Amino acid sequence: MKTITVLDDHPLLLEGVVSFLNNQKGYRVYPFLTEQLLSEFLGSTKVDLVLVDMQLSDRSGLDVCLRLKKLYSSIPVVALSNLADRNLIFQFMQNGGNGYILKDVANEEFLRCVRLGLEGREALCDRAKELYTGAVSTLRELPRLTQREKEILIMISNGYTSNQIAEKLFLSPVTIETHRRNLLTKFKVKNMIELVQLALKHNLLGL
Repeated sequence: MKTITVLDDHPLLLEGVVSFLNNQKGYRVYPFLTEQLLSEFLGSTKVDLVLVDMQLSDRSGLDVCLRLKKLYSSIPVVALSNLADRNLIFQFMQNGGNGYILKDVANEEFLRCVRLGLEGREALCDRAKELYTGAVSTLRELPRLTQREKEILIMISNGYTSNQIAEKLFLSPVTIETHRRNLLTKFKVKNMIELVQLALKHNLLGL
């Protein structure tokens, strides 16, 4: 008997998922409306899979996944979501997630993903897998930031001027301006605003 928990703060949706899974053979499913109750349960009960809604009212499924994996790294965490967004899927997997299931999948595909999650395998529904693969391919095509470039770009994103960055890094303003020009050329963007947006979108700064 496999134990599955489902976190979703929408009672009707939660009841539907739990009822459907409980009607399948070999599953014992527990519903949770809050992350705190789920975490307490995980601390005292052996769980084989956690399903997490991505759009909780007071927090993101991204944050929930990150916290759960830090506390219970061996338990597979799979997202349930209405959002077919490749960057969101990529970020969830980067946060330690084990899969991503869109809520409009057919019952058979949903169960297939649940089985993959229980086996500790990548549990992506077909559409999520397509989007995730695209995100990974795009990231591989992007240039890599050096540690110095990352430092400078983080400061730029925080609103620091070239003179302020130079002072903090003990470099000359001319050197900072050279880095800025090189970054624009390297990433083929028109200005620093576009570069910062690109870096944040693809999590190049590790923020």
